[in-house]
Amino acid sequence: MKSLISFLPVVLITNMAIGQVAIIQDEDGFTNVRAEPNGQAAVIHRIYDNEVFWYDNEVFWDDEEINKYQDWVSVYVPKSKYSLGCSQQALIIGFIHKSRLRPILQMPAYQGGGFQFDYSITAFDSRDRIIDRHEGQWITAIDGRHVWGTDGGLPTTQISNVDAIVEGQRININEAFYIDLFECNSGFFIRKNGDTYFVYQENSDGAGFYEIVWVLTRDGLKQRLVGSIL
Repeated sequence: MKSLISFLPVVLITNMAIGQVAIIQDEDGFTNVRAEPNGQAAVIHRIYDNEVFWYDNEVFWDDEEINKYQDWVSVYVPKSKYSLGCSQQALIIGFIHKSRLRPILQMPAYQGGGFQFDYSITAFDSRDRIIDRHEGQWITAIDGRHVWGTDGGLPTTQISNVDAIVEGQRININEAFYIDLFECNSGFFIRKNGDTYFVYQENSDGAGFYEIVWVLTRDGLKQRLVGSIL
């Protein structure tokens, strides 16, 4: 097995995705998500170390409010740890202080050994798949799951297997975690924080853009973030 650590131009990603992916940096091991962009607002959620989420620092306020809120960013935290479901997962939307934000694509690229990650990609096979369509045309779900990577049409490619090895430990990635992923490529950004590895990728058929982040340790798959905030 080979390690596919492909380093695409970061500028391509950051220009396309308004909602970018981050983890926290907080000595407490968690960061509070607040309902409003200030330290006195209600805490609506907590983000813990090495959990990935989207953030957007393009928050538009009236001019007199800009200085007051410039140190806060809006965050979008998926309620589903593995982004499972038929439609885009529900999100917890709130604010964290900028000092607690660590964008994963600004972390140093991982270039060490001991980590391998690879897809087996095949042509899409519609046999024995349950395909739901809107008005008999646009595809809305396959096997009851959201169709990531297309914009209403049939996928052309699918993942048939995911191979992952973390520090000598082979990780089993169940089919349930890739059966809804289509139009994938084999280019990944690899990052590491502590004992946790992050595999970031963007995919689409030209219109159905989405991001995916696999979060792994030697103990297995910890999170799968799928979707986009555009």
